[in-house]
Amino acid sequence: MVENQDPGVKEKADNSMSLETRIAMGLFGWLALSMALMGLGIW
Repeated sequence: MVENQDPGVKEKADNSMSLETRIAMGLFGWLALSMALMGLGIW
């Protein structure tokens, strides 16, 4: 637990976290969309 981290390192970690979050949200959204379409009988 080092509190004196470089701002660049912390910023890079935040960017990678947001990228992972976007990928997870995209996968979840795709699954939700496909489930809805299957429920409606379109897919």
